[in-house]
Amino acid sequence: MQNKGILDALARSGRWGSPDISGGAIFEIVLEGLPPTVNHLYRTARDGTRYKTKAGRRWQQETASIMRIAWMRPPYEGDVELRLAFQTADRRRWDIDNRVKAVQDCLQLGGVLKDDRQVLRLFVGRDFGGVTETRLELLAI
Repeated sequence: MQNKGILDALARSGRWGSPDISGGAIFEIVLEGLPPTVNHLYRTARDGTRYKTKAGRRWQQETASIMRIAWMRPPYEGDVELRLAFQTADRRRWDIDNRVKAVQDCLQLGGVLKDDRQVLRLFVGRDFGGVTETRLELLAI
């Protein structure tokens, strides 16, 4: 993701005001591209320790920055439902659940959630269209 992607994501983000804690969406954002899969986010060293890849760290830092700017308030502390829709321009096959962890981590790193363990419900889908993007919606439960 480039800086242009950050500006595009902010321009297309959902709510900028106070979070709606009555069960409605408290955070919505559209991110350019797709998050890395778990296989691209982490590697295993020869001694068996797992570490985050350079590309994975960079993606998460940029995405967390986008979320931090779009959120601009203290982390939400209640339980949430996370809805993710991955839209791709092609129909290549991949596991949709492999891309969720990177997004959940960014919600915490970006200060949207206090802890990604607050996600008690998770809905993930994939759509096909002209633009490859990730749509995220967070609802209070």
